[in-house]
Parts: sequence; C-alpha cells; structure tokens
Amino acid sequence: MPAKRPATPEDHRAIMDALLARFAWPVEEEYMHEAFEVITDHARRKHTVLWPRDTLNREPAFGRYLHEMAHALLAEQVHPQFSRPYFARGLDPALKNTYSPLLDTALDWFVQALLMEVAPGPQGDDVDARYRQAASVLRQGGALPSVEFVIDSGMALASFSHYRGLEVDTQGKLSEVVQAFLRTPPDKPTLFTLHGLVRRLVGVFGMHTAHLVHEHGFERWRLDPVKRD
Repeated sequence: MPAKRPATPEDHRAIMDALLARFAWPVEEEYMHEAFEVITDHARRKHTVLWPRDTLNREPAFGRYLHEMAHALLAEQVHPQFSRPYFARGLDPALKNTYSPLLDTALDWFVQALLMEVAPGPQGDDVDARYRQAASVLRQGGALPSVEFVIDSGMALASFSHYRGLEVDTQGKLSEVVQAFLRTPPDKPTLFTLHGLVRRLVGVFGMHTAHLVHEHGFERWRLDPVKRD
C-alpha cells in the first residue's frame, strides 16, 4: 500500500471552506484575545472566532479549529447545547466538574460524525489514533483510573467499531459506555438523541440522573441524586 500523502495547506483550506459553506449565520473574527475560542450567539444569530494575540506566530491546531467550528455549526442547526454544556442555575459546582467531561464527550460523538463527512481523512486518522491510545492503556490491565477515562475510552472504542466495522471486546462499565454510544446514531444530532445518550452515560455510574429543564430561554442540564429505596 502506498504511503499516505501528507495534507497540504491547500487541503486544509478546502476542508475549512467546505465546512464554512454549511453555515447560514455569519462567521466573524476578532483578534488580540487571550485564547482561541468560537462563540455562538443565538440571540444575534452569528458566530465569532476569537484569535489569540500570538496568532501571527502560532495558529491553533487545524483539528481543534475544525472541532470547534463543528460545535458551532451543530449549535446553529440543532440546539445551543451542542456548542457546550449549559447547566441549570444553582447546580453544585462539584457536580459540574464531575460531569462536564461526560457531557463534552457526548457532544463529541455528534461532532465527530459531522467531521467524518467534511474531513474523512483527518477525522478518520483521529479515530484510529484514539483507538490505539485507549487500547494500549487497557492492555496494561488494572483498575480504570477515572470516570473521564472510562467515557473517553468508551467513545474511542465505540468510534472505531462504528466507523471501521470491527467489534471491540470490553467488560463492566466500559462495555456499558461503549454500548450507550453505539445505540445512539451519531449522524442524527437532535436534542432528543443527545438527551438519551447523556442519560445512558450518566446512568452507567449509578450516582445521578440527568435531564433537561427549560430555563433562561432554552433547555439546560440538571443532575439529581439517584433515589434509593
């Protein structure tokens, strides 16, 4: 098999143009900010790309730019929750810290599917790399280190299974996480499918339940302790 040709700046530009062509709302740019960020303003129906002060010397990685722009597109086309997780007012900050990585990864399941359409080469390479990384750690055995690791590894294994058509052998909570992703069609991003995925993922750990409440104009996440009999 011939070696894969490295992507050129022209390749990257073509992918970026293909993604930007899907936006209906304007995409504006601002410079001299502290860090790279993409902000979706639903009230004004626009997106703003914030570029850091050192942009002239070091732009954010191409993959990160695509990833954040995909979040913005889904937030425009589907629901604000697809830009980042929004929590209900008054939620314990400790719960936000615990479950934010889980909610981020649930969103990434849909972002990844969009990028597999727009940039199948780079995104496919990312699927393979994340699978190899997760498999390498899991082969070492031992207890899984954290909820975040279980969720990230579960998505990596589920992604490899979904896009490469190969079964993955898992057990315990990791297997439940993999199945939660695989039961969710990533190419059908709706608030309903996101809600179902998040509820299944949170339910794997048996400590809380997650549901959406309408607050400040749109739905936000609330987490409640599981009721014990």
